[in-house]
Amino acid sequence: MGLGGALYEGNSRLFTGPLGVVKVGFKGYDLGKTTADATLVPDQDVKDIMYQQDGSKPADHVRTGMEYILNVTFGEIKTGLIALLMAGMSSQEPSQPDDGGMVDRSIFNSMLDNEAGALKIASVDAHGIAETELEHILNFYHAIPIVSGELVNWGVDTQRNLVVEFRIKYHEFSVAELAALTRSEGGAFGYWGDPTAEDVTALTWPDKEAPQIVSATATAAVTMLVVFDEVFDFQTAFVEEHWIVRVNGEYFLATAGVIDDPTKKITLTFPAATFTDSDDIIHLSITSIAIQDEAATPNLHPGISLYPVIPWAG
Repeated sequence: MGLGGALYEGNSRLFTGPLGVVKVGFKGYDLGKTTADATLVPDQDVKDIMYQQDGSKPADHVRTGMEYILNVTFGEIKTGLIALLMAGMSSQEPSQPDDGGMVDRSIFNSMLDNEAGALKIASVDAHGIAETELEHILNFYHAIPIVSGELVNWGVDTQRNLVVEFRIKYHEFSVAELAALTRSEGGAFGYWGDPTAEDVTALTWPDKEAPQIVSATATAAVTMLVVFDEVFDFQTAFVEEHWIVRVNGEYFLATAGVIDDPTKKITLTFPAATFTDSDDIIHLSITSIAIQDEAATPNLHPGISLYPVIPWAG
């Protein structure tokens, strides 16, 4: 006789396998590489229920409060990360060549109203890339970041780390959400997998990602086709100094650039005979003030240096 039925296993790489590495996103931002372990801990208040006739041990237990805590240590410390996670810290130029910021304070304010945001925890594949399939991503509606250790550390033999705990709060579905779900009550901390199948509201994830290059190819002696992963615009207008190629060690500025909006492409024109044949070694650099996406609040391209370009066949 067996011990019981087999448990449903599932195929989420958040839980399967002896080792697990994840990446963390918050408020639409990829927070970068982590060090040490990331742990998700249920924080529960449990009340013992005592009856004298049942002896000296509790007869029952009642859970009186609950939240989840994600503990994580970041190893890529930057101005934007500190400003995002530490209330009172701010910066007006985290994407500019000259860094800067202000150290202020934020006290007696609701952290849930003013600091909380959506949180994602994604399993990482064998190449260190965050998974994009729904079953490999944990989504939480409301998480409050709390810097629980040193904000900055300096030392000869000390790696700079930022230790943060995210307090994950319960989300009660609104009247509109309940109507869309055809439910009369309910809520959740979050979910993984398909929200429709799990009967929860899909997490709204703000668009904070700037256009990223997919490919760059020299298509003729004077032209290059650059493909991005989303539609984009010039931040102001086409400027020659924003588009630079290095060909066999020599630098050239683009003389024109035409965006093909529906196809996420731009055709760059360069001086005569910039590209010669398939043996060219070509790299493209784009400044941080060249392009932006078409989000309601545009995300500026961070700039790129020496992106490898497929040479012209000649």
